[in-house]
Amino acid sequence: MKHLKFRARFFLVASIVTAALIFWFSAQKGNESQALSDPLTLQVAQLLRPDLMQMSEPERVNFLNLLSTVIRKNAHFCEFALLGFNLMGAMRFHFPGLSNGNCRLRAMGIAVAYAITDELHQMFVSDRAARALDVLIDSAGSLTGTFVLTLGLTILALLNQRRAARR
Repeated sequence: MKHLKFRARFFLVASIVTAALIFWFSAQKGNESQALSDPLTLQVAQLLRPDLMQMSEPERVNFLNLLSTVIRKNAHFCEFALLGFNLMGAMRFHFPGLSNGNCRLRAMGIAVAYAITDELHQMFVSDRAARALDVLIDSAGSLTGTFVLTLGLTILALLNQRRAARR
């Protein structure tokens, strides 16, 4: 029973920390946020296109803009996948009597509500905007995170059953 309480607290704290990080990233002005992602975009661009510097200026700018968008949207997805994972863990271990589906539904509800408030928050940050597409991306990420944890817990349960059957 103690391990359930520890796990519930761990995932609750991890959820809060993840939400705080998302808030921090969203609170950055547009130019600050861009300054964080630009070096990564350039590194990925050079890996994907070793001929990057030989491209014409308009081609290079278009390629870098597209790649930047892909990287930034994937960052949204990953942030919320982590939030969904942590919320699912908090639900699973805080309410051990609930089914995985019920825990997933609750975790998703919280994550989607947070995604909406995250986008609303960005409306008040310089050079940022609220986008419905980002809410959808965030929701898909959180759904993925809840399924990853559910799959992991299911595999662990099956391994434990198998181990117990061998004894």
